[in-house]
Amino acid sequence: MTVLSQQMIRELDASRVAHKREAARVWVVRIIFVLYWLLIFTGALRKWGLPQLQKPLFFISIPFTIWLYGISLMKNMWPRGFTLLNFAYLLAGAAVLLIPVQMIIGHYALRYGILAGYGWLNYFFYIPLTFIIAKEFKQDDVRRLLRHTLWIGIVSAPVVALQFISPPNSHINAGDAVSTADQFHQLSSALGHIRPAGFFSSSMGLGLLIATLTIAVLYGWITSAQNAVARRWVLVLATIALLSMLAFSGNRGAFAQSGLVFVATAIAGIISNRRQLAIRAGLWPLLVVGFLVVLWPIILPNAYDSFVTRWNQAAEVSTFAMGPFGRALYGLYGWIYYLNTPITGYLLGIATNAAARLSWVQMPMASYTWTGYGIWARESNWAAHLVELGLVLGFGYILFRIWFTLWLLVKVWKSTRKNHDPLALMLFSFAGEVIFMGSVTIQGTVNGYTWIFLGVTLAAAKFATAKRDDIGGPTRINE
Repeated sequence: MTVLSQQMIRELDASRVAHKREAARVWVVRIIFVLYWLLIFTGALRKWGLPQLQKPLFFISIPFTIWLYGISLMKNMWPRGFTLLNFAYLLAGAAVLLIPVQMIIGHYALRYGILAGYGWLNYFFYIPLTFIIAKEFKQDDVRRLLRHTLWIGIVSAPVVALQFISPPNSHINAGDAVSTADQFHQLSSALGHIRPAGFFSSSMGLGLLIATLTIAVLYGWITSAQNAVARRWVLVLATIALLSMLAFSGNRGAFAQSGLVFVATAIAGIISNRRQLAIRAGLWPLLVVGFLVVLWPIILPNAYDSFVTRWNQAAEVSTFAMGPFGRALYGLYGWIYYLNTPITGYLLGIATNAAARLSWVQMPMASYTWTGYGIWARESNWAAHLVELGLVLGFGYILFRIWFTLWLLVKVWKSTRKNHDPLALMLFSFAGEVIFMGSVTIQGTVNGYTWIFLGVTLAAAKFATAKRDDIGGPTRINE
């Protein structure tokens, strides 16, 4: 009897511990979703909601991330045992020691410490977020994030269309700031149109949304009703939103990233022995190409003419051997122009977009060196690592990105073969490309998308659906 009562007490204690941990996990997931929504709509707040506070709003995600990290540490939920994460800690510590050295050597004023701190945040602060998402997200959380993405795409599409037809200095494009210096100036497309930004502060953010929306829409259509992400009418609206934003965006990168998603989905169908999935994934690119070739010039002729004109103009003035394709690969080889960078670099954060928007920031003379494109290191994030961290730590961070990409690819590939679910590989086609060669430490929105979707990709790799689309439901796979 005594033994039985002791066992009941242990089971009761274990139940209480499990309940408390699940309550903490729910809070962690809620904060992650807050960070995701802030990633999408902070640009809208900076442009239209609170333009007078646009600079402080730039850092609005930091207190929520600190809150998240605090819960993770207090509830013993902090990710451990990852060699890759430990290497990131090592780089982060070395960068802290590097900043004062750069400040002294470069004779920077104290206010440049703010810029260096921002640079450090972009490089290292959000890396643990990826592993927390991977550890704490359940399958329902992953699907819910995809569902949120569908709705974000639906509400973004009318804004994108309105921005395309509006003048560059209009309220919908430039924002509500009184000062011209605080207004947002979007990149031009052609024929007097700009590249819309949607709710973001730049068109780069919209390209990221389009890529992730492609994943959510495609995964919603190719999975069975039993594993559905959203109702069919929601998918129809999201599909229309996706196609319209592609047409209006003028964003060649968005087309390329969406194409990668299609390719990854087809590969996932093949390696997981789901031929029906591979066939469905093959039909979707035909649908998109059919829309672009047949319906785009008819339904949206102005958007079509603008995109084609911009493509032709970019090809004519491009300094790259392969035109736009050579431009797309510049991020991988632009660093060769910076091998004469000092071993300590110039200053952490000096190559960020934030530095470009601050009027008091003076770039080093090296910023005027020809880079093969004319926009300094910001067009190649690998080059920016050398500028901001120097040759040793810069190549260390490049190694970290390559290592992360390959490590993630191996995990996702094994998961797809074992779990018969294409989602992880679909997510990798976006997150893997961005961590490998995207502007992760240059542009804040890219930074947020990278670390959140790397985590979601790792989380998706933990789960499986039934091999046949018409049999069974989602099942949990033990790590």
